[in-house]
Amino acid sequence: MIRCGTKEDIPAIQAVARMAWEHTYREIMRPETRSHFLDQFYSYEALAKALEVQPGGIWVAEHNENLTGFIQVVPMLDHSGLELSRLYVLPAVQRQGVGQALLAAILAAYPRTKWWALVEKDDQRAVAFYKKHHFLRQRELTINIMGEDLVFIEFLRHDY
Repeated sequence: MIRCGTKEDIPAIQAVARMAWEHTYREIMRPETRSHFLDQFYSYEALAKALEVQPGGIWVAEHNENLTGFIQVVPMLDHSGLELSRLYVLPAVQRQGVGQALLAAILAAYPRTKWWALVEKDDQRAVAFYKKHHFLRQRELTINIMGEDLVFIEFLRHDY
């Protein structure tokens, strides 16, 4: 089941994020970079604020009353569309349609939208996922995070 997230979901969102980040980025980012990101952007306060963003917010996937993944949508600062800023699924249930269901739910909730996504270049599963779902590569950019240069791919999808 896919639904809008609530503050009661925050501990489970944090747990999914920690497991997914370790699984996804352990060979891509230094441990201190991962830790800094998780501490800063997945704190209770940061997630509570993210839940309230409109249009957007955080949507969650549940199976047997357990949270298995989440997606966050935020408006682009230049008002050019919406950004999929986070999409993470528990490693144990990846490649079972959870990410696809989360994406389908937000695409249906915000039809006729220009969608942006920024994906770490070495996260080949995520790159393939976005390409499979009709996101087109726009450009590469390097972002320095805590002294570590990481290369990202910016994707765009037009739904109109």
